[in-house]
Amino acid sequence: MSTVLDFNSKSLSDRPISVLINELIEKAEPPDENVRQYLGASALGAECSRRVQYDWLCAPQFPARSHDIFDRGHWGEALSRRHMKAAGFDFALDDRLAFSVCDDLFRGHADGILTAGPAIPGLKYPCIWEHKCLKAKGYHAIERDGLTGLYAPYKAQTALYQFYLQCPSAALFTVLNADDCQRLHFLVPFDAALAQRMIDKAVAIIEATRAGELLPRLTDNREDWRCRMCGHRERCYGV
Repeated sequence: MSTVLDFNSKSLSDRPISVLINELIEKAEPPDENVRQYLGASALGAECSRRVQYDWLCAPQFPARSHDIFDRGHWGEALSRRHMKAAGFDFALDDRLAFSVCDDLFRGHADGILTAGPAIPGLKYPCIWEHKCLKAKGYHAIERDGLTGLYAPYKAQTALYQFYLQCPSAALFTVLNADDCQRLHFLVPFDAALAQRMIDKAVAIIEATRAGELLPRLTDNREDWRCRMCGHRERCYGV
């Protein structure tokens, strides 16, 4: 029997078999109950204080694909760590990487602390090591502009680790390009003023939450790109 080619069909991703299987995957893995009973350092740098508050109180509503992207970040970190160990870098044990303050309500866990390694200009041990795995667009944005704009929260997160884990030396920040596995490494000097602003912000969010106060949104325009990217959009706008 000959096969008839359908040259008018849409892309393979739009065909019923792909759509149906993806729908089954989404239904099989609904959003988890939120188990984070603390405010995390990784969330604190977001512009919108209500988003930070929701990240603490509620599970973000992301599709399964987004969770796979998060898992890709863990994979990339493990891969880079393996390569760096082979290159002669030593890492602190995991129990050295966490902090907990404000009655255990504000916590953080760094990706690593480099305790020793090759002699590299500007790199002083021990120092915080932070790792991100991003697609090419994000990789090149950081390569060009550093931890600014959309990626400013990474700088805030790093400053908190430098402060609470008592590693004020410049941190080593590694970015893995998920598209072609290039790696970018650069130093992030300790910004004490930024760390203090983030600590003050954490205290304000904890106090507001304890008082039952829902903090203001960054904007009331639900079509703002930052709202459209937020996993709490439907909850925040009550839709």
